[in-house]
Amino acid sequence: MEKFKFEIAKLLSETLETTVAPLELETPKDRALGDFAFPCFKLAKTLRKAPPVLAQETADKLATRLDPSLYSVKPAGPYVNVTLTRKAVVAGVLDPILKEGRQTGSAPEGSKERWVFEFSSPNVAKPFQIYHLRTTIVGASLSRIARHRGYKVTTINHLGDWGTQYGKLAIALKRYEKELPTELTLKNLVDIYVRIHKDMETDPSIEKDGQAAFKRLEQGDPEMRAIWKKCVDISLKEFAKTYQRYQVEFDHYWGESFYENQLKPLISDLKQKGILVEDQGAQVVRVTSRDGQELPPCILEKSDGTSIYATRDVAAAVYRHDNVGFDRMSYVVGKEQKLHFEQVFGVLRAMGCDWERACEHIATGLYRFKDAKMSTRKGNFITLEEVNELCMAKSLALMNERNVAQEDPELRLPETDIKTIAEQVAVGALVFADLSTDPTRDLEFDVDRVISFEGETGPYIQYAHTRCLSIIKKAGNIAGTEPDAGLLEARLTAPEEILLIRTLGRFPEALDRTLDQRKPSQLTTYLIDLTRDFGQFYRECKVMNPEDPELTRVRLALVDATRIVLGLGLDLLGIPKPERM
Repeated sequence: MEKFKFEIAKLLSETLETTVAPLELETPKDRALGDFAFPCFKLAKTLRKAPPVLAQETADKLATRLDPSLYSVKPAGPYVNVTLTRKAVVAGVLDPILKEGRQTGSAPEGSKERWVFEFSSPNVAKPFQIYHLRTTIVGASLSRIARHRGYKVTTINHLGDWGTQYGKLAIALKRYEKELPTELTLKNLVDIYVRIHKDMETDPSIEKDGQAAFKRLEQGDPEMRAIWKKCVDISLKEFAKTYQRYQVEFDHYWGESFYENQLKPLISDLKQKGILVEDQGAQVVRVTSRDGQELPPCILEKSDGTSIYATRDVAAAVYRHDNVGFDRMSYVVGKEQKLHFEQVFGVLRAMGCDWERACEHIATGLYRFKDAKMSTRKGNFITLEEVNELCMAKSLALMNERNVAQEDPELRLPETDIKTIAEQVAVGALVFADLSTDPTRDLEFDVDRVISFEGETGPYIQYAHTRCLSIIKKAGNIAGTEPDAGLLEARLTAPEEILLIRTLGRFPEALDRTLDQRKPSQLTTYLIDLTRDFGQFYRECKVMNPEDPELTRVRLALVDATRIVLGLGLDLLGIPKPERM
């Protein structure tokens, strides 16, 4: 569909004698109205014409420019609707997918802008909490899609590995040293972090001791550095398991500590420029929002001379601009950090960094449970591992139930396979439930809704993909050679077949819409539509036709194209693809 959209936009530009961008072409909600729709509202206002009148005039003129063997055009109120012919759909959509395979919807890497993504960013010495999952998988999916669409992508994990809390942790490690095992685990670090905060309730001096310990850490104290490094190493080892499970990779693990040697030069530069001023003993920058609204001052140096995370974020932005380079930089971080990023961007503007306008905060909502938002300090947080276990238990129960219900004993799966598949289903279900929700909204977690083979869920998409695999596997060599475009056009005539091909053709558009809106939910919605249309095709169009091998070949080709796009969509979202379910 992509090449058709570009051609229609070009011809519309010539017809209207103005620039019409491909992104201005919409997909009608009622697919019976056509494949593309051009809204005339904006241009009609400029030309001082009623939108329906302009739509009629434009449709009449456009019809003389479009190839009637590929397109038909007609007005619909204020819209100009263009419909592709069956010939265009089969030859222009299905045939290229079969030839391009996993390159479907892709552009050469680096052919578009440089795009830096910062996401995940868990805190060292704390377990991977459930609310970190959103930033992790939203950022990972957007960066994968951007790379597939030709952007030069750099991904960064900005670990929370610096700050006063590590001074407190150092105090805790020394305080409880005799009670700890020789080989520390992340759980040990969490336990003593919770414990030290409980002790602080009766011993306020711990707070000051922790601040002093962090100051020693920033000053390079060997003992503090050794304790800090041990905490980082233990945490990274544990985080690696989570990233492997959720198919997440980073180009760089540049935590807050990475920018440590850049903080003093930054503070010095801000002082020389007269941007940094004293406020109640701290050093701050007075900042405004992008629309000129005054914001609370951004503290960059505390009264004791130590930095805070805003200092590190400003240094990080400058470093990335100077050493990585970007046309866009997206911070995928919880929405509660909205003010923080407004302040950081305000500091960059005050510094004269014109490139600040290329920075954006992609805000993510929270997971909501009955106990609402949890706090690590109180020790009653909900970890990602706990949620994983809930999903796994539900998935395993459903898989066992389905396996027992299988009437043919030969089709029943061994127990080891069931566990593997249940794990893939659990991960896929949780990821899909998250990504199918608008990332800015809070997500109400319900394990029964998440782990379901019915409705708009991850397992529903996974099952459609395995069905495609199963059909192709059963066909074996029956299909013979891949049919050419002429045969596909001649034999694929059923409405369900053409509808499915049209939906396959919308894949690149779904990817672009996902990036444009910064919402993976655009891609999940598309995959639901594709799965639904495939199901309708499968019910109405018999794939295996022994009496008509030619029809079997073309329908198997359509199944294979569906497998390609569904599989690619799942990969871009980071969802596993079980071979059997």
